[in-house]
Amino acid sequence: MSLNIRIKNYWEGEAQGYSEFIDNELNGFERKAWSDLVLEYAPLKESLDILDIGTGPGFFPIVLSQGGHNVTGIDLTENMIECARLNLAREGASAKLMTMDCQDLKFPDNSFDLLVCRNLTWTLDDPARAYQEWHRVLRPGGRILVFDACWYLHLFDENMKIAYEKKEKEILTKYGHPMHRHKDEAEGEALSRKLFMSDKVRPQWDLDIMLKIGFSKVFADTSVGERILNEQQQDINSMHPPFLVGGEK
Repeated sequence: MSLNIRIKNYWEGEAQGYSEFIDNELNGFERKAWSDLVLEYAPLKESLDILDIGTGPGFFPIVLSQGGHNVTGIDLTENMIECARLNLAREGASAKLMTMDCQDLKFPDNSFDLLVCRNLTWTLDDPARAYQEWHRVLRPGGRILVFDACWYLHLFDENMKIAYEKKEKEILTKYGHPMHRHKDEAEGEALSRKLFMSDKVRPQWDLDIMLKIGFSKVFADTSVGERILNEQQQDINSMHPPFLVGGEK
């Protein structure tokens, strides 16, 4: 079984739990916080053509289409797309949803003004190829916004591992659950050791590859967690705080 198929199968099983997490965000402050953050970095255009890469249960298609933008959401997993369809219908939102490998996009060159991607790049077996594809489908002057974190760097750094294990015990005591919660914990752990991004220092890796590919501008913001996480979430994610890394074609 290829790594890409194994990743797909893993996330098929995580769809329902992730959808419940997204539902909480849609009913919380995160809905406006995320929309404001994305549009702050987006090209200045009244109605943007947006591609949400790894849309999952459809959070970005909901919040961005309701802001008047044309949104297409893609995901490798059929279960995620089905959850997204149900969530969009419940919210009365309209967007295109498609099952597609983000490392092999089926869109023409120069199709979108803005690409957004949250908590996906760490799961890819060939992120350099993905960034090339994303650059291809962006229009000149278009932007890509990637939100992610160094989720598993502690597996490859002994000092970080010690600090992580200490924090894990603290989180268990304070909140009654570990930092990471997945349906298939064993497979998640096994995959985390194989994934290309797990041992990379980010967002520096992303900035370097985007410049190499040909983005005219690149930028990063390592403080976005203060805007899109509440106090408890910031505590839980303190060992792997979220960052934004972006580029302009």
